[in-house]
Amino acid sequence: MTNSRTSLVSRALRLSYITIGLNGLGGAFAVVLAVIASSPATAGFGLNALLDSFASIVLVWRFRREQVDPDAAEHVERRAQRFIVVAMFGVAVYVLVGAVRALSQGSHAKESLFAVLLAGLSLLVLPWLGRAKLLVAAALPSSALRGDAVLTIAAAVLAGITLAALLLNSGFGWWWADPMAALVIALALAVEALRVAIRHAIG
Repeated sequence: MTNSRTSLVSRALRLSYITIGLNGLGGAFAVVLAVIASSPATAGFGLNALLDSFASIVLVWRFRREQVDPDAAEHVERRAQRFIVVAMFGVAVYVLVGAVRALSQGSHAKESLFAVLLAGLSLLVLPWLGRAKLLVAAALPSSALRGDAVLTIAAAVLAGITLAALLLNSGFGWWWADPMAALVIALALAVEALRVAIRHAIG
């Protein structure tokens, strides 16, 4: 590898490690809060964050493999991308089922100050992280890292949607705002997974 690419791969690894830490802990905490508060939107946000963390683990393997064997970069790039697409579809289906069930049963999510704080903090940090990944992905280039960047940005958007739903539910009693937000989350994940899959098939 050239010095420039070596530097970019090292930066990609650092961003992946940051994602594993931030979204791993934040996602796990969000899922626990979602179970306690019966909040499909918080569950969707948390699962997406966990998915982003797991995708970053795959990318660590991908970029560390390139450091050892540059010729294998393209092969592991495709495998990493396939994992990310499959995982996105899986989370989308899970969140969709939970949202439809909550709407059909009229489930009311409980108020959760911790969920509001977590979503707000994520909304502040994740856009920067996602943009940094996009810049490195474009410079390498790496479709897998770009897909992971989209997941990070999606996590930021979903944090905003979740925050709005939680505040509407708490402030105005709009119980349906939470499962409706989860539907939006599921649709966004499914559309992005389909877009990446089509681009991968054409490419």
